Parts: sequence; C-alpha cells; structure tokens
Amino acid sequence: GKSLPRYTDGRRKNNLSELENMIGKVYDRINNMRPVATKTDLKVIDGIMKLKKDEIIYMSITELAMRLGVSEATILRFCRKIDYRGFQDFKLSLSQETGGGNAADESDYMKNIAYDMTDAIMETYKALDAKQCSDVAKLIISSRKICIFGVGNSSIAPAMFKVKLARTGINADNSGDTHLQTIITSNLNAEDLLILISVSGATKDIINLAEIAKKNGTPIVVITNYNKSPLAKYADYLFLTCRKEGVYEGGSMATVCAQSYIVDVLCATVYKDLGAESDERNMKVALTISDKAI
Repeated sequence: GKSLPRYTDGRRKNNLSELENMIGKVYDRINNMRPVATKTDLKVIDGIMKLKKDEIIYMSITELAMRLGVSEATILRFCRKIDYRGFQDFKLSLSQETGGGNAADESDYMKNIAYDMTDAIMETYKALDAKQCSDVAKLIISSRKICIFGVGNSSIAPAMFKVKLARTGINADNSGDTHLQTIITSNLNAEDLLILISVSGATKDIINLAEIAKKNGTPIVVITNYNKSPLAKYADYLFLTCRKEGVYEGGSMATVCAQSYIVDVLCATVYKDLGAESDERNMKVALTISDKAI
C-alpha cells in the first residue's frame, strides 16, 4: 500500500482512519503503519521485525509482550490497528502466509504425528516435579470438594481426570458449561481444590474461575503450556505441558496427550498414596462394571 505522511496535528487522526480495513500481507500492513505509528507502535513494529515468523506463530500474547517489552494490551491494540480482530487472528494470517499449516513431509504424516505426541509427553515428563505431584495428590485425597475444569480442546483431560479419580472413590466435579463452572466455583472455599486446564492460559472463562477461587481462598492447580500466562499467575501448583501449539492447528491432540500424561501421573500418585485402600476400591469398581461387558 502507499505510504502515508506523518502529521503532528489533527490531520494524523484522519490518516489513521484511512488505515482501517487494511488489506495485504501481514508484514505489509505492519510497515504501512510506520508513517502514523506512535512511539509504542514503533517499538512493537521494530520488535516483530527482529523475530522469525515461525517463532511468533507459536508464542502466546504474554510471551510476545515480554519479548518486546510492552503490555499485552499494547499488542492487542496494535493487532486491531492493522485490522485484525485480535492476536489470534494476527497469528492465523501470519501462519497461513508462512505455510505453517502444512507438514514438512506430508507423505510421512503418520510418523510425524507419532513423533509429535511422543515428544510432547517426553518434554512434559522432563518438566515434572515429583514433590509437587505428591503435594497435589495429598490435596486431592484430603479436599472436601474437587473441581476440574477446562474448555474447548482442554475439556478432554478434565473429563478423563474425573473418571480415573472415580475409580478410587474420589468424586470430582466436571462440567463443560462455563456458566455452571462459574456457579460451582463461586461456592468453593479453602477446604476445596480447583484444577484448571488451559493450553494458552489466556482463556477468559478459565481465568475468571481462577479469580473467583483466589478470592475464596481455594487452592488452585493449573495445567498449561505457558508459565507466564495470565492463568499461571493464579496457580498455587503449576504444571507445564511442554508442547507449543500453532494457531492454525485448532487444538492439537499432541497437547491433549501431554495434558493426559500429567493427569495420569497425578492419579498414579493418588493411587500410590492410598495404598491398599486404592486396590480395594479399584477391585470393587471392576467387579461392579464387569456385568456391563458381553
């Protein structure tokens, strides 16, 4: 697009409006912002230009803000100035331009998926802390009420968590309805436990639950990809799934595998702490449901 002259008077506002409904590639839009950019905008522009495209598409808004030395709100405003709905929309366009949505070797996609899932689990394993797993297992056993919530792709692991705990006689609340999640969380207290699972750690509904629980003094366990995410700030116990997810992936199953691995480890730790009692409860469940098989 054509460059716009820089103005220091009221005409600058008029030229900003000319930038609305921008078209063109991501970096063209960014460069077209320069003539009317504020000092903060220029900091964002120069910072983005120094980063690799395929690095940006795997960043959370929190990570990019930290790298550029600006606030998350600044990044969001900048994305909207260049006519994207938000940071995710910006990353999606960038990903499409760089061909990020295509596998490097499509002919061997089955092997690539297997490697992706295996790597996600192994990297998550390396980041686990045994003492923290033990501390959370004790909380699960002793808590008056346990709630495990996630939304979207991150609602799969919470459902699995609930089922595995049920086999030991431990009842956990789980719902995919965000309105119901809020109602349930509002009634938790310091004797309860809230477990929140979110890939980005930036999902508004899940952050809202963390805010409510923190006010109620409820211990919070967070499972997320990003240790600097808004959700991670509320965590009393933080578990990291070490698998970066591109915006184009729409919820990678490799990430679900990493989340499920942490769920399995925590449940195994609960079983170990319960000892013989765990074996008795599992056997009781096995005998009860055996009639359901042909």
